[in-house]
Amino acid sequence: ETIEKTGFMVHGYADDHQVYKSFNPGDQAETLNIKLMNCFKVIQDWMVDFCLQLNPGKTQVMIIGPPGILNQIDIGGIILPGNVCIRFSSNARNLGITVDNRLSFDSHINALKRDCFRLIRNAVKKRFIFSNDQMKLIINSIVVCRIDYCNSLYFGINEKLINQLQLIQNAAAKAVVGLYKHDHLGETLKELHWLPIKFRIQYKLLLLVYKCLNGLGPNYLMSLIRYADFNHSVYLHEPRVFSNYGERSFEKMGPKLWNSLPLELKSCSSIKTFKSALKTHLFNKAFEIQLISLIILILCLYVLNLQHNTY
Repeated sequence: ETIEKTGFMVHGYADDHQVYKSFNPGDQAETLNIKLMNCFKVIQDWMVDFCLQLNPGKTQVMIIGPPGILNQIDIGGIILPGNVCIRFSSNARNLGITVDNRLSFDSHINALKRDCFRLIRNAVKKRFIFSNDQMKLIINSIVVCRIDYCNSLYFGINEKLINQLQLIQNAAAKAVVGLYKHDHLGETLKELHWLPIKFRIQYKLLLLVYKCLNGLGPNYLMSLIRYADFNHSVYLHEPRVFSNYGERSFEKMGPKLWNSLPLELKSCSSIKTFKSALKTHLFNKAFEIQLISLIILILCLYVLNLQHNTY
């Protein structure tokens, strides 16, 4: 409440807190030089009252927006009370996720890829000791869990980054079954019953929507979900958006994905039943798409071969 009185919003988890506010580039001087300074002063005064101290060394300020908007920002930092200067950061680490000022997550995924391949190489060196089931448990606990952590943030990011995540999962699957680096993956993901990356992201988003609809989600997400004006027991309201950031938002994509689910899946009475049915639905959808793509590829090769023989 103390921070919200200054016009800023706040989110916190344990001892990590984020204070944020949206503004137009034309209002940057007032927002960054006056309102933000006032907010820091209020926070410092509150901390002094409770015998605490703000640590400028761990305080980061970041302006998030598309490149066209960021280029209009002329201010490069702020000066806190006590003549402490804080330069604006291009990225910041928050609860294990590196967030950049364009929300591309490229630096986070590149670091994740490097760490996961290092872990996979170390695990493969001891592959002869373990059975496939034991290896699957190890890879799940040290690699797959890292890919899945906060993966709902990856929805709508650059396709090349999604492919990088898929490369990690493919390497992890090969490590489990004992394939070499350049061996063809084949049906390994299907045999391990692992959803491909795109569908793992959809799974997480849809699970969050289900929790919000049943009062199990956080308040700030539940406030973004509401039923449509028609047939309210089935469809959710999809807000109109006018930017790529809007298309990626939970408020837009959560309802959009939910509305595409079959009715029997939406009607699951427990979260355990929903998770099982949702995975089955996405699993069938994922490998049906791969089968169709394979058939199209074979047909294209067949046509090209006929044309070659004709000439």
